[in-house]
Amino acid sequence: MENKDQLDKVEQFSPSVDSERIEHLEKLFPECFTEGKIDFLKLREVLGESTEEGPERYHFTWAGKRDAIQLLQIPTRATLVPCHEESVDFDATGNIFIEGDNLEVLKLLYKPYFGCVKAIYIDPPYNTGGDFVYPDNYADPLDTYLRLTGQKDGNGNRLTTNIETAGRYHSAWLTMMYPRLFLARQLLQDDGIIFVSIDDHEVYNLRVLMNEVFGEENILQQIVWQRHAGGGNNAKHFALDHEYILAYAKNKESIATLRLPLSDEQKAEYTERDEWYETLGPYKARSFSRDRPADPRPAEQYYIDLPNGTQIFNEWKWEKPRFLEAKKKNQIVFRKDSNDKWRVEYKMYLNTSDRVPRSLFTKEERNSQGKAQLRDILGKSDVLNNPKPVGLVKHLLTFSTDPDSLIVDFFAGSCTTAQAVLELNEKDGGNRRFMMIQLPEPTPEESIAKNAGYKTISDIGKERIRQVLAKIRESNLFRESMDLGVKVFKLTESNYRLWNGIEEDASEAYAEQMRLFSDNPLIEGWVPEDVIYEVAVKEGYRLDSLIEQVAGIKKNTIFRVVSAEKQQSFFICLDGELFQDELNKLGLTNDDLFVCRDHALDDTKAANLALQCRLKTI
Repeated sequence: MENKDQLDKVEQFSPSVDSERIEHLEKLFPECFTEGKIDFLKLREVLGESTEEGPERYHFTWAGKRDAIQLLQIPTRATLVPCHEESVDFDATGNIFIEGDNLEVLKLLYKPYFGCVKAIYIDPPYNTGGDFVYPDNYADPLDTYLRLTGQKDGNGNRLTTNIETAGRYHSAWLTMMYPRLFLARQLLQDDGIIFVSIDDHEVYNLRVLMNEVFGEENILQQIVWQRHAGGGNNAKHFALDHEYILAYAKNKESIATLRLPLSDEQKAEYTERDEWYETLGPYKARSFSRDRPADPRPAEQYYIDLPNGTQIFNEWKWEKPRFLEAKKKNQIVFRKDSNDKWRVEYKMYLNTSDRVPRSLFTKEERNSQGKAQLRDILGKSDVLNNPKPVGLVKHLLTFSTDPDSLIVDFFAGSCTTAQAVLELNEKDGGNRRFMMIQLPEPTPEESIAKNAGYKTISDIGKERIRQVLAKIRESNLFRESMDLGVKVFKLTESNYRLWNGIEEDASEAYAEQMRLFSDNPLIEGWVPEDVIYEVAVKEGYRLDSLIEQVAGIKKNTIFRVVSAEKQQSFFICLDGELFQDELNKLGLTNDDLFVCRDHALDDTKAANLALQCRLKTI
């Protein structure tokens, strides 16, 4: 290295989703790239019969789809800043609440949380005419967000709605949803699941859109949820007492089963014991007859020898080889019923049948209970319209998550999902963590919410989480090991100074801009912790990473950022000058990443550090 100008720089933008996909494609088909560009003709030749020519094929499109793809491809220059005063147990918790436009936030989370999320539940705007508040701007999405939320002068707090007379009613909604669903898929584990609540306004379009993003082979079910118990007397035609939940897997083949745990009442049915008790637990006997005449299976039709020397013919639950193996292991029961007729039964063991299939139609709590639950937590009624009931989300998470799962909701609203996660942990001793993302949408003037002090929807969500945490801490089920905290972050402009552009003839202004970028590439009033989090997230570190000051360093302030989940760490120093004797105390190796400000190094220090470790500068 001849001078420090050759050093790597820290990431200042979120990664480009488009460039990463192209990079993967180049690894698969290097022969189809020329000077860094895709040769589509060559790619078609390589794929051969896998490609299809001509326009006569099915595809889903809408007015604005190209804009949606373009919006997805724009990296964000935003950052997330910690808000300690609104958090609970900030330094110890793995639960996250993020206030901001979910598209910009999802772009920031793409690198650190890729493939880390077990389940996503979202309750997006239903596009009913007055609930559409995501006016994406394709030139500068962050600037639009800052203006709409009053962080910049301009449009103030005015948010838009998508009324049916807007001309592109469905198209605008699809354009809003597409990039968010695309990024959501990237966050899911290979066996992850996404649940999306929707009603009749957009259920058809949403299903086709999710087929495109997730693949129609990965739909798990279109669940029907009965949201009202009544008959819908106000309906003009059919009673509108239900909504839908679309469930999609990232990779359906990676999901072994989706079943609910047995209830205590169901477990109590397993009362019998045999020689398999120590390993398989108690059992209960169930009829071995299949009895489905409308769906005959010849391979499962055969004679079974009875204890009295006679035989019985029927269609059974298993084919004969499996039956004979179970009989050999004493796992088949022969008994006579009250009419003195022989019955053939098989043994169901508790340890091998601890779950039951979940229903496609669910009545797990209704809309009225969601309102009551929010009222009980906040002490006010009607602060938010139609919050989802906690029981519904708990029902979905019970069969789709593990005790250590990360659950995300990026249309968080009043944070029903966060409460569901906390209550599940309280019940089963799990350590699930949540990440809630909510736009600071202003509450209506003179509304109950506004009069109660909730300026935005995100204020309602944050307060609900804090109240639920306090309630659990006071309950009889409280355990010291429970994570009863939440880190609050807010989306804002980057800590890195933005190049504003200079007129060609403004040489003095150009020189001043160059001096500012050379001497201090950070904005005025930057805060060390904010910069550290920005560096960490854009370098791929999660928001629950541990930030600790390195002890024993006197002339510099050096921090170590540790991600336990990804088993990685880096050192960062934001001082204006570095002292070599202090750096030597770190014992840096080639595996270590060290981040510092560019002007803290001269060429000699840069060369020495680059030989010791991986060095990046700001």
